[in-house]
Amino acid sequence: MRMSLVAGLLLLSSGRAVAQEPRVQPPVFAVQVESVLIDAFATREGKSVSGLAARDFVLKDNGVTQSFDLVSTESLPIRAVLVFDTSSSMRGEKLERLRAAAASLLDRLRPEDEAALISFSDEITLLTPLTGDLSQVKQGLKALRAFGATSAYDALFAALVAPRSAFRTLVILFSDGEDNMSWLQEKQLKVAIERCNALVHVVAARPDEVESGYGRRFLPDQPHVKTLSNLAEITGGSLIEVTSPDRIEAAFAQVIELMKNRYVLRYTPESDRGPGWHVLDLQLKAGRGKVRGRTGYWVEGK
Repeated sequence: MRMSLVAGLLLLSSGRAVAQEPRVQPPVFAVQVESVLIDAFATREGKSVSGLAARDFVLKDNGVTQSFDLVSTESLPIRAVLVFDTSSSMRGEKLERLRAAAASLLDRLRPEDEAALISFSDEITLLTPLTGDLSQVKQGLKALRAFGATSAYDALFAALVAPRSAFRTLVILFSDGEDNMSWLQEKQLKVAIERCNALVHVVAARPDEVESGYGRRFLPDQPHVKTLSNLAEITGGSLIEVTSPDRIEAAFAQVIELMKNRYVLRYTPESDRGPGWHVLDLQLKAGRGKVRGRTGYWVEGK
């Protein structure tokens, strides 16, 4: 299924030059039901912490401490949406490494898990819709071709809405360059991220040094990497940087291991859930380590 940019998602029917700033109808974080689910990732000295109980966490919703249960992650299938940069800079070994790393990731999923595949360059292409038949996703990997520019923001937005799943999805976005083609800007995508029901992890390929007329020089921090990191953190996800193609597989494996070792908190807010942005504050009690989770959620007005 081929999408002309985010056509059908943004309801734009013609080319890029038609509108200067498209209006985004964001997906809605599914909190209209009474219970809220939060993925939590606990670490100590950089390693995942196992064996924690509900009493080890402190959760506040708009400053109000909440009582909650821990849900068994074995009962929660992973629905992974793979969003891959296939711009011209991905030609050659990098694309082959990406294919191999993605195939290895699919092999790490459980029989009950699902996956989808989206590629982006000048165009955004839904190569494989969300499916439990992972062999279809592997077939989609063979269709990846590197050409054109980079539209990472638009592709990320498409990943938030294209799966058509009532359940929370895991979005894994891989990119090796700065966005130079998207309709959407950071501010618009942030609105969509805040209202979505997805967990976003970003794998960014960023070389530490490049060739110049005076030999090799180190690259400064790239703003788009920080932007993608900030967007992922809103959902409770993270950014993993790789400095060579042979590290992509390890980065994907890290994401899957995080999912398998996560904690899922379920609670019913103990205060009136008014419309607007609700700030979530999740912490581990003293000495237990660090915890990362979604920073908040949006409730639509009635």
